[in-house]
Amino acid sequence: MGFYLIKSKRVKTTREGAIYLDIDLQDSSGSLNAKIWSDVDKYQAEFERGDVVKVEGVIEEYKEQLQVRVKRLRKARPEDAIELTALQPVSRHSIEQMEKEIREILAEVKNKDLQNLIKKFFDEPELVEKLKQCPAARNVHHAYLGGLMEHIWRMLKSAKALVKDVYPDLNYDLVITGTFIHDLGKLLELESTPVISISRAGYLEGHIVLGLKLLERLLREIKDFPSELRLHLEHIIISHHGELEWGSPVVPLTPEAMLIHHIDNLDAKLNMVIDAIDSDLNRAEEFTGYHQILERHLYKGRLKPESGNEE
Repeated sequence: MGFYLIKSKRVKTTREGAIYLDIDLQDSSGSLNAKIWSDVDKYQAEFERGDVVKVEGVIEEYKEQLQVRVKRLRKARPEDAIELTALQPVSRHSIEQMEKEIREILAEVKNKDLQNLIKKFFDEPELVEKLKQCPAARNVHHAYLGGLMEHIWRMLKSAKALVKDVYPDLNYDLVITGTFIHDLGKLLELESTPVISISRAGYLEGHIVLGLKLLERLLREIKDFPSELRLHLEHIIISHHGELEWGSPVVPLTPEAMLIHHIDNLDAKLNMVIDAIDSDLNRAEEFTGYHQILERHLYKGRLKPESGNEE
């Protein structure tokens, strides 16, 4: 089959009590589940999550999903000359172009306090570099390098159009700034090397709490930042999931927070739909396998956009 990055590795048991390895293999096109049924003790000591391995196996279908039954596996050797970056999925859009457009939209914010906040973020090269690399999630949506920047870029373009052309009564500066900061806690929640994973702080606190902490740190350096404006920004961060059962401590209670939640949900869901269709390996089937999160099969007969409308 070829060389892959071990995205995850779990020891499991069958109903009969037999031990097997359940692993996820990753390359630049995405990930595929695999099982090791024999020589488990040998392979358990052979590799760990984040290792590059050479795999030989058979692709099978189980519960409408494709998976690999591994026949042989070994860790990559120096003479294999495998570049780790070649096995990591990455945004199909130019990081430089997305950053440029994000900065251009943020530059339209007229409120001086919000501009100071935006400037504080971009004055920290480490945060900017993390944004260029960070995924938006480990598995669910935009789960690739540059995914968070792509997610924010698309949301900002949607927010700009909606407020300027459809909902002009909303506070434009608050919507744009809130859209930009709503997920910045993921810079601390997620790690991208050697594989996309959740940090210790990510597991223990989550990106909403980490986002509030980051906001607080940035605001601490801005003199006399208005308390009411701070409250609105905090509310956008803690309510952007939209529902209590989706992880938000509170639901959106302002029009700006409501808009940001729905733009966030729209972009995440569309990314899941398009990715599920494009990555489905059952080429002969009209519909994808059952999508556990979206709770449906997706029709693969997409009508491609007209020339010049590739977005």
